[in-house]
Amino acid sequence: MFTADLPIDILGVGNFMKPWLAAAGLTILAGSIAFGGDLHGHLLINRKLAKKVVVPVVYDLRGQMPPSAPSQPKQPNEYQRVVVWLEGNTFKPKAPVTATINQRGAAFNPDMLVIPTGSSIDFLNSDPIFHNVFSLSSAKPFDLGFYPRGEKRSVRFTHAGVVQVYCHLHAQMYAVIVVTSSPWYGKPSADGTFSFSGIPAGHYRVLAWHKVAGLTQTEVDIPEHGAAEVTIGVPITAEDRP
Repeated sequence: MFTADLPIDILGVGNFMKPWLAAAGLTILAGSIAFGGDLHGHLLINRKLAKKVVVPVVYDLRGQMPPSAPSQPKQPNEYQRVVVWLEGNTFKPKAPVTATINQRGAAFNPDMLVIPTGSSIDFLNSDPIFHNVFSLSSAKPFDLGFYPRGEKRSVRFTHAGVVQVYCHLHAQMYAVIVVTSSPWYGKPSADGTFSFSGIPAGHYRVLAWHKVAGLTQTEVDIPEHGAAEVTIGVPITAEDRP
C-alpha cells in the first residue's frame, strides 16, 4: 500500500472529498492517503462441460407449442460461466442496479449474472408460452407464478448469496444470480484471468461460482504494496447439468 505522508490540507482534500476517494478505492488515514493493493488471479478448469440439451415433455398451454431447444449447442467458453468475487473486510457495496433476464427459446438469457446487494432483476417473458420463474435458494426464495409473453416480473435482492433460478414448466431452464456486498466482483477474461485493484491490505477469501461445478474458494493475503497472485482450480466431478 502506497502512503503519501502529506497532510490532507496540503493536498487540498477536505471532508467533502472523502466519499469520492473511498469510491475510488482509496482509504484516508490520519493525515495521509493510502492506496490499496492489487490481486491477480487465474482460474484452471480441467475439462469441457457441455453436453447435449435434454428437452423434457411440457404441456401445450392455450394451443401454443413450446419453442424447441437447439439439439447441438455451441461449445461454451467455460471461463464465461464463472463469477469471481472477494470477501473479507466489511466494505460498502457498489450502487444497486436494475438488470433484465430474458426468457426466450425456453432458456434464460443471460443465464448468469452478478449484482450488488439491493439490485433488482426484471424477468421478461419473450416466448409465445407461459413461464413460471422461481427459486428455492435461501438468499432469495421467490415464485413469480405463471405469466405470458410480453410481461415481466421483478425481484429485488437484498441479501448476499447465490440464487439459483428455474422454471416450473421447463426443467432445462436454469440461471444463476450471484448477489454480493463486495465491491470487487466480475467475470474472468476468456483465458481465465482476472484482477481487482485498490484493495486494502488484509486477509481475504476469493470465491468462484461455476454454473455447473458450483462454489470453489481459496484464501489470499493482500500486501500493503504491490500485488498478490492466486490460482483457483475448479474441480468437476459431478454429472453435468444444463
